[in-house]
Amino acid sequence: MKKEAVLIGAGKIGRGYMANIFNRAGYKMIFLDYSDVLVDTMRKQGYYTMFMKHRDFGNGDWTKERITNYEAYCTRTEHEKCVEVLSKANYATLHIYPGALKSLAELTADAIKERMRTGNEETLDMIFVINFLYADEIFTKEIKELLNEEEQKFMDEHIGIVYGLVRGNGPTPEDYMLEEDPIAVSCSDADYLPVDVDEMKGPFPEGVNLIPAHKVGNLVKYKVWGGNVSHCVNAFYGKYKGYEWGFQSEKDPYIFKCGNLSRREAYDALKGVEVDEEERKKYLGEQQDRPFRPDLVSTDVYDALNRVGADPIRKLGRNDRFIGPALLAIKAGKVPFFLARGAAYGFFFTNEADPAACEIQEYIKQNGIEKAVEKYCELDLSDRDENLLYQLIIGNYYEIIEKEPMELGYLR
Repeated sequence: MKKEAVLIGAGKIGRGYMANIFNRAGYKMIFLDYSDVLVDTMRKQGYYTMFMKHRDFGNGDWTKERITNYEAYCTRTEHEKCVEVLSKANYATLHIYPGALKSLAELTADAIKERMRTGNEETLDMIFVINFLYADEIFTKEIKELLNEEEQKFMDEHIGIVYGLVRGNGPTPEDYMLEEDPIAVSCSDADYLPVDVDEMKGPFPEGVNLIPAHKVGNLVKYKVWGGNVSHCVNAFYGKYKGYEWGFQSEKDPYIFKCGNLSRREAYDALKGVEVDEEERKKYLGEQQDRPFRPDLVSTDVYDALNRVGADPIRKLGRNDRFIGPALLAIKAGKVPFFLARGAAYGFFFTNEADPAACEIQEYIKQNGIEKAVEKYCELDLSDRDENLLYQLIIGNYYEIIEKEPMELGYLR
């Protein structure tokens, strides 16, 4: 096995968290990214700067490291080169948005065909390092639709589609960082990744801090539904209140309370989801409310709420932070009031630089909130449970909005 890794998606997770892990192990990294501008800059500059801090972003100085051991190619303009790279790889990590799955499936299908053509029967493990659910199932289905029966069999035998559990994060780089290096990244110093050992086709990469774990897809449910939901509460509620940075929401007692209660509802709903309890506690901690301690909130890191709440179409989707655990809660006979309230706040999220946020606001303007909730939360109103959640979100939306009762179409 070559000491090389393909990193698909050269954003904060790719150039930060995952690059840190592979760089420490002495691996050459080959970045594949949609942005030809970023790829061109990475090539011409020949390096980028990684600023790191402890994963909890407490007090302390940023350390920095110059990353040079890489190549970079554009998936949009250099398809054949990307196919060649992936056809020879043993390990690839994927840190992408859901919208990229289809085009990446096409790239992967072509790489599988090339592996067969050249007789490459080595394994390729493709590890998702993402915070959205069921990507492995969607990705596998998309790839196989592009393959014939013999190629599908080759894929089943040689290509692993694997979940990893994201442990690192990446706030927005500070101005002085970008002045020093326009493609700098800032990230936590997390240097390990739990990976689903049962889905791997080949051995774990030598010297790389990937840790064997089990049922990682379910651990991701606990992380996204039970953990990340409170971060999204910070973004959606905070933006509505006019805040700009994460620490402002963390110091707000009402937002903190609603984040805790949303997380509590999600964890209650998740009790029936099978995981290795020791692994869950080790990687995700205990399921308990945190005390409100605004004096301990670090104001050294400016993590933009626009970043935390980015792409609200995804975050309001059926399987994501609010709707996924809310439907699970209703099926368990519980009312997900605060999860529904968090989703309602998501329909107020605005950011002129975020296409998804702009799309939602324009859709509400043209079609009304009722149709927007049905569309973006992907709810089937003929289903009793889903209709109940729909009503909870609509009710919360109209309670939040600052209008007189007679102005609300829902009440006419």
